[in-house]
Parts: sequence; structure tokens; C-alpha cells
Amino acid sequence: MSGIKLSPKYGLNCAIPLCFFCNKAKNEILLPGRLPGDVEAPRNAVWDKKPCQECAGYMQQGIILISVKDGESGAGDNPYRTGGWCVVKESVIENTIVDYTLRNTILQKRVCFIEDKTWNAMGLPFPGITPLS
Repeated sequence: MSGIKLSPKYGLNCAIPLCFFCNKAKNEILLPGRLPGDVEAPRNAVWDKKPCQECAGYMQQGIILISVKDGESGAGDNPYRTGGWCVVKESVIENTIVDYTLRNTILQKRVCFIEDKTWNAMGLPFPGITPLS
């Protein structure tokens, strides 16, 4: 039977993860136990890409848009964020994105990183979190 290997220094080594999408604390407690090198579990860290309950609710209603530094949209899974965050209806994506593959990917993933120049050209709110409109 496998279980949590306790850290000699930190025991269960508890952590409250942050949401990858909104960066708020999730309503969860992680018990990673002993980590490599017997280090303390990082606080204020993203541990996975599972949305928090609030973001999951937004994803059911629409698409989360997150502003990123110009030139960073293709920088992998976690580009440099600049503070803009909003939720738009699916129709905004359907009527704005002409590339069929890209449009379907965004609609499937329910989230999209958008460079600041495009964010501003679209007239999206900046900065802060703006609910579905």
C-alpha cells in the first residue's frame, strides 16, 4: 500500500495551491509529504492546470481571456501575464477568430492568452478581472 512519505523536516508539508488561470488560492489543501531534496512545499504556487471552482464556472459560461506581454503568446504554456483578465461569450471568439483550427482550439480549451497589442485593439478591459459581458 502506498501512501504519503512524511518529510522529516515538514511532515505532511501542506500547501494551498493557486489557480493557473486567475492566480487566486484554490479551496484545496495539498499534502505532498516529502519532496525531492526534502524541501518545504512552495506556498503561493500553481501545482496544476485544473481550474478553481470560480474559473470552472466562468469556463462553462464563456471563454477566459488573459492578457500577455507582446511577443509572449507563443512562449509556451505560461507566458508573461500583464494583468488583463476577462470572460467573453463564445460568439466573440466565433466572430473574431477566422482561423478554423485556432478558433476550435480556443473553444475547446476555454482559455486564450492574448498579446497586449491585440487586447487593446479589441478594446478589452484592462487591467483587472471583468466578468462575462
